[in-house]
Amino acid sequence: MRLLTLDIIVCNEIKYMIENTPILEGEKLPSERELAEKLDVQRATVRTGLKILLQEGWICSRERSGYYVAPRRIEKNVYRISSTSQVVSDMGKQQHIKLLNIEKKEIGKDLFSKIKLPIGTKCFFIDRLRYVDDEVVSLEQSLVPCAVAPTLMEKDLENRSFYSILEEDYLIDLDYSEQEIIVEESDEFLSKHLHVPVGEKLVKQQGLVLSKDEKPIEYSETYMIMNRFVYVNDDLTGRKK
Repeated sequence: MRLLTLDIIVCNEIKYMIENTPILEGEKLPSERELAEKLDVQRATVRTGLKILLQEGWICSRERSGYYVAPRRIEKNVYRISSTSQVVSDMGKQQHIKLLNIEKKEIGKDLFSKIKLPIGTKCFFIDRLRYVDDEVVSLEQSLVPCAVAPTLMEKDLENRSFYSILEEDYLIDLDYSEQEIIVEESDEFLSKHLHVPVGEKLVKQQGLVLSKDEKPIEYSETYMIMNRFVYVNDDLTGRKK
């Protein structure tokens, strides 16, 4: 918990300006001098407040240009099921999905414990890229038992929410999510598709989604561009809302 020092007050005032003026995503903030005059503080105090906003992802800096409002981050909740497509849509942002691959395979020793099904169970393996405002933000890998959604290959996985397909087309009552967040470095595959250098730190969300009758429905591993997402944990039950 930070003490309410002058630089924190300045930081909060700039947040208020961004949210209520409003200063839109991608727009330039007033200069340090202008902010100092407006807030009646020293430029050094403004500079410290701006550094805090940089660390928190509210703004970004451009060399020899100044500070700009950063793109609003996509909220991911690790304790309840939520459709990323719906979250992005609610933000009013344009998005599209690119299906890289879908194939039917049997799960092996490396995955049976993660999806909690026997070795040899036939599953759909799905790789998709998510773009927001024409910028790739994540690579999403899903594993779905064929018995759960036998005609999944025929579905429009680029223009429909994945969870809406499961719920509406297969009448699956998604209810519970066991997820964890870790940080991993990108390999050549991730580097190629997410347009980041090999070794770039990415946020990886992995875990299992179960139905109301506790059947495993999807095991997923999602690799996300770190500064495009924010992670919350407002529901420790993991149950769907």
